[in-house]
Amino acid sequence: MSDNPNDGRPRNALPKAKIKKTRRAWWLWLVPLGALALCTWFVYRDYIATGPVITLYFQDASGLEENNTQIRFLGSTVGQVKRLGITKDGKHVEVKARLTGSAAHLARAGTKFWIVRPELKVGAISGLRTIISGEYIAVRPGNGERTNVFVGAESEPISEEPGALHITLLMPSLRSVQEESSIYFRGIKVGEVLKYQLGDDSQEVKLQARIHKEYAPLVRMNSKFWNAGGIDFRFGLFRGAEISAESAKTLLSGGIEFATPTDAGEPAPDGTVFRLYDKPEDAWKDWMPRIRLHLTNQIADTNRASSLTF
Repeated sequence: MSDNPNDGRPRNALPKAKIKKTRRAWWLWLVPLGALALCTWFVYRDYIATGPVITLYFQDASGLEENNTQIRFLGSTVGQVKRLGITKDGKHVEVKARLTGSAAHLARAGTKFWIVRPELKVGAISGLRTIISGEYIAVRPGNGERTNVFVGAESEPISEEPGALHITLLMPSLRSVQEESSIYFRGIKVGEVLKYQLGDDSQEVKLQARIHKEYAPLVRMNSKFWNAGGIDFRFGLFRGAEISAESAKTLLSGGIEFATPTDAGEPAPDGTVFRLYDKPEDAWKDWMPRIRLHLTNQIADTNRASSLTF
């Protein structure tokens, strides 16, 4: 027997490699699969789950911070400020912000944006929460065409009210009346002042006011309006000095009251102009017109709900 190991096979034949499988080989696929999943998440986060980038223009952006200031709607965060800059003419601040995916419908013409800041006004304090959480941008949806460019309001816009009665009040000077001052009928708020400005000839102040829809029938062509704010001081020889005010609220924030004669005239149409008197005549407060209003019987509804409570 030959001891040569090559006996029985060709000399040029190569040895065959033996492949041994290991259980750890599948771990190597985790790296590309993880990278693919991460890329998919970034695409979803940046292009699918998030909403559009919008541009807002403000005259003053004090308090806004990049990657920090939020956009809120109905108390929920719907976006965030991403970048702040100055326009080329140097008159406005350009704010770039990104909305969330669920708030993409807010990017429409007619949508209003404004900055909520702590504000102290005569008789009212607003935006106290911003002292702790910081300023934020509030939004009120519009229903126009899709757009990504908006001019921000400098204060909260007055909401529209379909069916409300809009009237104009003329007075010699502004005195205690201001924007959002309430309008009262028998001590009940029925409207508010929307804005004021000088008249065309600068001889008087023109107030634009609104009476809520359900109270609009109270305003007639012969109604009388007077300034209910401030303090009324009267002095008589026999009765001495008298100091009075309509209410504590009107004393601070100003207010307007009106009365309608017992023999009520024709309903005032939209845009009617009235004179706003400094003081009412004594007879005006004694007027007792009978004017039917279409109001929801809230007291009855409350009593009915209370009777069902166990």
